[in-house]
Amino acid sequence: MNRKQIIMQYRTSRLLKGHRPGIIYLKQNKGKIYTQGTADFIMTIGKENLYFQRLSMFTKRLLPEKDFSLHLARIKSYNMRLVNPVVKCLTLYTFEKYYLEIFFYIKTADTYETETNIEGIIKMLEERGVKEMAL
Repeated sequence: MNRKQIIMQYRTSRLLKGHRPGIIYLKQNKGKIYTQGTADFIMTIGKENLYFQRLSMFTKRLLPEKDFSLHLARIKSYNMRLVNPVVKCLTLYTFEKYYLEIFFYIKTADTYETETNIEGIIKMLEERGVKEMAL
């Protein structure tokens, strides 16, 4: 099942917690927001939170016990960078000097919706006063 089908399946079954869904993956880092191993998530935005709904490795079923959220009021700035020709990384920085690296695939047939929705999420964050940080 490709990313577009996964999103449509959960969108039509009304299991997503927010809007503008995209399939992303997170890696363990020192940012203190996500400290688990590498895993796939569906990221959505709500009125006050970014939601991260965990997907199982092989079946891509939701694992609600491993979900988490990030309150939008905590986000101070962001940075977008190209990791390689098909992967981008959106890094969100908080006022507490923590950060979260959000990786997502680009330039393939099933990633267009994720790319578009992440651009929309960034625009919504900018409307809330979140600034782009140049590295």
